[in-house]
Amino acid sequence: MSGAFWRKHWYKVTMIAVSVVLLGAIGYVYFGGDKEPPFPQQGPAAPFTLTDTQGQQVMMEATTGQVKLLYFFFANCPDVCPPTSHMLSRVQDRLKEKGAFGEKAQIFQVTIDPERDTVDNLNIYASNMNADLSGWRFLRGGVEETFSIAEDYGIYYQEDEETGFFMHSNTVILIDENNQIRKRYNGDDLNDELVADDIMKLINS
Repeated sequence: MSGAFWRKHWYKVTMIAVSVVLLGAIGYVYFGGDKEPPFPQQGPAAPFTLTDTQGQQVMMEATTGQVKLLYFFFANCPDVCPPTSHMLSRVQDRLKEKGAFGEKAQIFQVTIDPERDTVDNLNIYASNMNADLSGWRFLRGGVEETFSIAEDYGIYYQEDEETGFFMHSNTVILIDENNQIRKRYNGDDLNDELVADDIMKLINS
């Protein structure tokens, strides 16, 4: 390339080179060179050990290899918990259709009212949600223990002494197979299609 040509066309040549690099980067991401889903790591999931309604201990740190949804609730909740649990039921069904529920993805619901949410009451609640207990675990622990675990996950709640109900964060937490928190669903994000798609992105990444 002659000096005269470069002096005359240097800007066009530079822009073409930059465009080629950018198109290559876009193609790399689009066609699978970058497998990172569109939700970054938010930090490790706090360790805990709780007991499910079948008497089995569940340790968060022992669930590597599976994508998890974590939701804190109470069975007598009069407002947000039932619709959110029904949403999780639909997520369960979508994951079953994709052959991912149980072995590759699980749902954990932790009661924030363990004194009233006995094993029998939780099993009734699970049945009402059509929960498959092979992959949807309803967990309970001690009162103070549960409060500490919820706090570790940024979930806060307080009992109303007059009604016995709890004011609490209505958040579903997405945790990847390496026990890293990846996303928090609130409000309009509590959509079964969105949540199931996000889980499959993690499984296939």
